[in-house]
Amino acid sequence: MSDLNEGPMREKRSFIMARDPSVDRRFRPRPHKQLRLFDDIHESTESTDGSDTESEYASNAGDDATSVDDSREVDTGPQVFLRLRPVSVASTGYSLSDDGKCLITSAKNENSSNNVNRMEKHFGFTSIFDGSVGQRDIYDICVGPRILEEECVTIMTYGTSGSGKTYTLLGDQVRAGVIPRGLEHIFTTYLGNLYSTPKLKLINGCIVFLQDDATLREMQISMKLLNLCPDINAQHERLRQEIKSDHTFETKTEPDLSVMIWVSFVEIYNELVYDLLSIPPRQDNLGAVQRKPLKIACNKGQVFIKGLTTVFVKSSEEALRLLRLGQQRSTYASTSVNSNSSRSHCVFTVDVLKYSRSGMTTQCSYKFCDLAGSERVNNTGTIGLRLKEAKNINTSLMTLGRCLDAASTSRKKSSTDVIPFRDSKLTMLLQAALLGKERLAMIVTVTPLEKYYEENLNVLNFASIAKNIVFKEPMIKQHSTRYSGFFDNPKADGQYDYIKALEEDNISLREEIDRLKFDHVLKMQLLEERLRKELTDTFQEMLRVNKKQWEEQSEKQKLMAEREFEFKLDSQKRIYEEQIEDLKDEIDYLKNPASETSIESMDEIEDDPIEIHDDE
Repeated sequence: MSDLNEGPMREKRSFIMARDPSVDRRFRPRPHKQLRLFDDIHESTESTDGSDTESEYASNAGDDATSVDDSREVDTGPQVFLRLRPVSVASTGYSLSDDGKCLITSAKNENSSNNVNRMEKHFGFTSIFDGSVGQRDIYDICVGPRILEEECVTIMTYGTSGSGKTYTLLGDQVRAGVIPRGLEHIFTTYLGNLYSTPKLKLINGCIVFLQDDATLREMQISMKLLNLCPDINAQHERLRQEIKSDHTFETKTEPDLSVMIWVSFVEIYNELVYDLLSIPPRQDNLGAVQRKPLKIACNKGQVFIKGLTTVFVKSSEEALRLLRLGQQRSTYASTSVNSNSSRSHCVFTVDVLKYSRSGMTTQCSYKFCDLAGSERVNNTGTIGLRLKEAKNINTSLMTLGRCLDAASTSRKKSSTDVIPFRDSKLTMLLQAALLGKERLAMIVTVTPLEKYYEENLNVLNFASIAKNIVFKEPMIKQHSTRYSGFFDNPKADGQYDYIKALEEDNISLREEIDRLKFDHVLKMQLLEERLRKELTDTFQEMLRVNKKQWEEQSEKQKLMAEREFEFKLDSQKRIYEEQIEDLKDEIDYLKNPASETSIESMDEIEDDPIEIHDDE
């Protein structure tokens, strides 16, 4: 220790001259060669340039028989493919190695911001596709084998904005992309085993048997959404003929198997999860419908989205129609790089649920993830809302890179280190694939032009991190659940024929139940119509009777009111006539005042007639 504390290393401790990086604060020497240290395995080979980082492991010499069996398991990791977008004049800064699996980059001008980016770099991939490779080869190499193996797989496209990610997944009006081909492949494989009604559904990450009312409700939801979808019959038939000419999909024949296929579609916009297949609520006003964000939860290791709409489909056409409907509802905007740029991460999921006569149910999920393009504000010219979207996109992609980096180096760290899945909604949704529980295939798209050189380097560095991942945990091929142990061996002791007879009876009884339900509903509708008519007629008759009664009563009241009015009018008339007579007499008196005495004498005579008689 005294030798380490003395010497010239002490003299370099200053702000001007930094210490030797191989010596720490306590001046303990560090090894110049970094080694991967594992508990019970060691690397058999080392990668020199980082182009091919899938390492092979062997068991230790002192392990027992169980460790020998474990060493036979092949290490698995994500498959990373590179697709170069066709351009008129490709840059000379991009070239391929002799084996065609390594991309060599080197800056040919002074556009790079630092000297590190000007250096020649080698990036290894599982396969590299140039601009001449079509959609058929992309599917046959990247997606087709995963569907044939019936494994849970996540297909992810990553690249700069406008590099062809959405075209790779969806295609266009002429050429079908990965998703339409995958849908046609899945439905062709299980064509003879498709079940007509949704009796199984994946709810909160678990397979659940649906009752009759729930089955009817799911069929109604599917019908409502399909009525909202655009009509793509002609386009689907054209794409189907193209897919049939490019591929030859085989149909499996398993009489003991029933298959139900569900689809869902979500987008992650500004770190909020939205359902793209939700039924719009009824509203009186004509304003825009406020979308409600959903939450991501976990149930016994299964990641799911609360309240997500999953739709039962019976054909590839229905699934493609729902995909087009979700596309119309997703968020797009125009930037300086791409006139129709996706502003969110979209995940289209196909869940294949299988039920065998032994009571075993299995789940196989295919996730197709269209990541939003990584972009620089200087190139895209985004401001305002577009700037906020770009910030959230780049943040989620950076979190995805951190998770991939942590997954690739987690074996070298302590057990207390965790992968930061919860830092982003995207990584929370894709954590099963990032942990190695499901297959992961990444298609990286790059535009080989000089002006995108530095952005392409970031994408290629991201891809190299994903290529460096090696999963040691066992891969879960299918999520299976056994609901009944009675049918473990259906072919033994004549149980197979008994089960077959029971299923035939069940089918016939269900058909009879459906027929009786239909007849009952029809009878109820007719009875309802008849009762409505009777109630209407009774109500109309009551209205007519009440109207007649009110008319008669009103006529009587009218007559009584007229008589009362005439009586009052006559009484007033008499009073006014008497007043008129009195006024006339008063007028006459005022006109002839001389006749007043005669009138007075006449009044005296009338007052005393006896006296007049005596005088006589």
